[in-house]
Amino acid sequence: MKADMNDYTLLKFTGESVDIICKMNLKYEEYLIMESGRQVLYVQLLKALYGCGVSALLWYELFSGYLKEMGFKINPYDSCIANKIIDNKQCTIAWYVNYMKTSHANHDVVTQIIQDVEKKFGKMSVTRGHKHKFLGMDINFKHDCTVTVQMKDYLQESMDESGLNITHEAATPAKGNLV
Repeated sequence: MKADMNDYTLLKFTGESVDIICKMNLKYEEYLIMESGRQVLYVQLLKALYGCGVSALLWYELFSGYLKEMGFKINPYDSCIANKIIDNKQCTIAWYVNYMKTSHANHDVVTQIIQDVEKKFGKMSVTRGHKHKFLGMDINFKHDCTVTVQMKDYLQESMDESGLNITHEAATPAKGNLV
């Protein structure tokens, strides 16, 4: 909810959410209307709200615009990657919605980037070191300059939530009739 909503956008509240909003602030009671025998409250969105179609674009424009102000260049092949040369080394920021990964050879450069971004957008949860969770992936940067990416926890969570009884293993995701 950092990006301003550009267009006139209404949000309709019904049911229990109307009661909650009016209990939080009694002034909203004067805006209640009845539709089909139910209380309804319409509010105008001033900020981009998660779930609105245009919100992702507004956030992207706000965040990437700030990175450009900081001197980063958006990657022409992936518009959620930004690069900047700092102290003769490449600094890379990759992001997906509100998840961000920053890398640079100098630990202090990463710290400064985090501070700059937090100054603009607020406090972030920061993880440092060789092991990270990012978008359901477990990423491990090893000392031998290799990286492993696994999604075992994410896959297990997905299987658990599906309610399906998945009990067999397969060497390949292909069907057995493929040659």
